[in-house]
Amino acid sequence: MLVTLAGCMTMPGTKPKVTLQFRPGSNTPVEGFTEMTVTGTDHKVFISNEILLSNGDVESSRVVPGSIGPEVEIVFTKTGAEKFTRATEHNIMKPLGILVDGQLICAPIVHEKISGGRAEITGKFSAQEARRIADGITEK
Repeated sequence: MLVTLAGCMTMPGTKPKVTLQFRPGSNTPVEGFTEMTVTGTDHKVFISNEILLSNGDVESSRVVPGSIGPEVEIVFTKTGAEKFTRATEHNIMKPLGILVDGQLICAPIVHEKISGGRAEITGKFSAQEARRIADGITEK
């Protein structure tokens, strides 16, 4: 998955702010869900407007090496960790849409309840794209 962040300009010394959202998804049409395409692919998913987690649920984020390139590791706040556990528990065998700046960057299928307060966003990110996302998620 590729996130194109073209046209983003920042002032020297400032970090770009990004909007992070985790939303419930479905592989089939559901009333109230919007059809979206995962950025850089032809994969279509139906995504709810309900926001399960957002920037305020993240304690920290950083770029880490992954098997296909840089990944963004997220550490949730205590409340965010509880929300993430509930979100995964209630969406087993369904996609969980991860949106950055309104773009669906991935929609992994949840196979089991995930606890522990951490998540990794994987995709075909350039180092610069991953850094922008990681730095922007937790900018206060």
